[in-house]
Amino acid sequence: MLISLRDITKIYRVGIDTVHALRGVDLDIGENELVAIMGSSGSGKSTLMNVLGCLDRPTDGTYLLKDRRTDRMGAVELAHVRNELIGFVFQSFELLPRATALANVELPSLYARGERRRDRRKRAREVLDRVGLGDRMDHRPNQLSGGQKQRVAIARSLLNRPAILLADEPTGNLDSTTTADILRLFRALHREGQTVIIVTHEDEVAAHCERVIRLHDGRIASDLPISEDPAGRLLEEVAEITESGS
Repeated sequence: MLISLRDITKIYRVGIDTVHALRGVDLDIGENELVAIMGSSGSGKSTLMNVLGCLDRPTDGTYLLKDRRTDRMGAVELAHVRNELIGFVFQSFELLPRATALANVELPSLYARGERRRDRRKRAREVLDRVGLGDRMDHRPNQLSGGQKQRVAIARSLLNRPAILLADEPTGNLDSTTTADILRLFRALHREGQTVIIVTHEDEVAAHCERVIRLHDGRIASDLPISEDPAGRLLEEVAEITESGS
């Protein structure tokens, strides 16, 4: 199993208040899954994303990532795990404004010890080609559209060949047409064998995944294949309406 969480809790203390963000979460995600994690504000989905991405440690419970106990790791070891096993895609792209697309994609490999710059640059060119930006390598972010910026961010996340691609509201700043393009790219990566986890509040985005995990008050409220989840039924209804109107 790629990801295995057992009885994960996360407690924050804000002043004199105690916030139970996660309450005994059990979750397994295998290799080559395309999963959506959903929930309203305060449901725990952002906290779960931070735990899955090794950005935060749980208060209690066990997190196995490729059979490694991440919940027992220190900050340095967690940083290595993030760099080696997890690719991140964020809503706001997080690109360096003065760097070219190629330089932005190269960033994760700067922490790899012993790698030659020539090899690093070759891999960066390959992943930019893979996301359809082979002709935009020398462009800076202000010369790119929103969709192109997100493709650069996806290319950067793929540079170190991560076990998991973890996307946090990746279409939140994009129009509907560009959103569809990015979701098609995620599906294409999934078909190539990539595990993709998308954190979203949009049923329309979740409907493109194969499995939907919904959180409520820090617990998993449902964990269903897309055919049984409301997001999947919504997509079917839209398709039926479109077909009947044509």
